[in-house]
Amino acid sequence: MNILNFLVPPILGGIIALSTNWLAIKMLFRPHTAKYIFGIRVPFTPGLIPKERARLTTKLAEAISTRLLTPEVLAAELSDPSVWPLPDMTVGEALTAWGISDPTAYIAPISNKLKTIADKLLPKILESMPDFVESRPELDAKLAELTYKVIDENIGTFTGIFVSKSKIYASIKNNLFAYICDQENYEMIRQKFHDGIDALLSHPETLNAINEKLYTFHIRDGLTEFLQKKAVPRILEVVASYIAKNMPIQTMIENKLAAFDVAEAEELILTVAGRELRLIIWLGGVLGFIIGGFTLVL
Repeated sequence: MNILNFLVPPILGGIIALSTNWLAIKMLFRPHTAKYIFGIRVPFTPGLIPKERARLTTKLAEAISTRLLTPEVLAAELSDPSVWPLPDMTVGEALTAWGISDPTAYIAPISNKLKTIADKLLPKILESMPDFVESRPELDAKLAELTYKVIDENIGTFTGIFVSKSKIYASIKNNLFAYICDQENYEMIRQKFHDGIDALLSHPETLNAINEKLYTFHIRDGLTEFLQKKAVPRILEVVASYIAKNMPIQTMIENKLAAFDVAEAEELILTVAGRELRLIIWLGGVLGFIIGGFTLVL
């Protein structure tokens, strides 16, 4: 019997399997756009990934935003000191490196900056205080409890027989909110804030803290210790939850993926998994060769 009768089936099977695997992998990416002949789109054009690009982008962005970038993951990353680029030096050494020898010389600019921030935030804080208290029953109850305590200590427990303490509290609260929300009183409250900032930054203890405690504070060790405190991970979890819920993470990822060129994506995937894809092609050839050999046995 001619030896070709034994060699042709397995070789032909290997070539066919190798070619189909190679073609299947190419068809994942190629062609990048649809091809037409006499106005009729050629089947299987564009390739699978270019054709399903919009759906794949949406699903991938959804998976990343809901399964990978969860509030728990973000909080864990934020509370890990290794993710923060913390310098291994004290504040004093850092200031010296930046050419700052006397931190107290910067108190005036800091004071002015704090006053500017206070001027922007104070009106909003004063306006929102009534709604803030009303929206938090536990806070309102605590303020009422403190008011009742002051009434009992200064006026007497028998006051409640003649005047309802809850009405006294409601009157005090309403008048207080009316006072602080009155535009005529705003300038006085604003000035009190400015005076408080000046008093704090000019206080001897504050200056000593700047010159001694702050100056010798080790940035990496101090902040690492701070991140390990029990309350900090919870605070970071709240911040991470806010970021995850309010930032359009999914939309941002979709936009980034949509802007990624298909040819660049193909090159990237082939760079990362090129060896494995070639192995699949050759493995298909080997399996085709083996299956072709079985046809002789059968």
